[in-house]
Amino acid sequence: MADAQPRSPGPTRSFVGWTKYLGPPVLLTMLVAALAVYDVSSWRARRWPEVTQPIAFNHAKHTKELGLGCDFCHKYYLTGRHSGLPGSEVCGMCHVAPLGDSPEAAKVTEILKSGKPLVFKKLFRLPDYVYYSHRRHVGIAKLECANCHDGMADTQVPPKTPLVKIRMQFCLDCHESRGVTTDCTACHR
Repeated sequence: MADAQPRSPGPTRSFVGWTKYLGPPVLLTMLVAALAVYDVSSWRARRWPEVTQPIAFNHAKHTKELGLGCDFCHKYYLTGRHSGLPGSEVCGMCHVAPLGDSPEAAKVTEILKSGKPLVFKKLFRLPDYVYYSHRRHVGIAKLECANCHDGMADTQVPPKTPLVKIRMQFCLDCHESRGVTTDCTACHR
């Protein structure tokens, strides 16, 4: 009887095993696609990271129901580079004592009574090399807040990411529609 050859355990299920059937072009394409997906998703997370605010601030309650303007809480929106975020002194004008039955309003009063600062976190961010000024856009050009912040005034809880993804094309479209300069050095430092 002839020597029996050992029987192969069958096709391997490892990554290396099945890749020999694909060939270098397919493998290279798969690698490039995987890196592109990873890079885009990690870039988005860096560009628009999720932001959690200290309280679930109800913009609609304050702007629509109570009729407060943006400048009540964002005191630099007409004159500063940044609009500013409200803190304990602004919220304390109304919430130093409990108001209504909202758990979030009670939370504000609790924070204020504790003496801890109430610190809201910036939601909209531009790259460091972009120069943007609320004074220039809102104070001088008279743009409405909704142009860049969309329905923020209608939100009942703070969004985790900006409602409008402000990219260069977004700004260029606005500048071109208004006949404003699109010279690179006007916005890029």
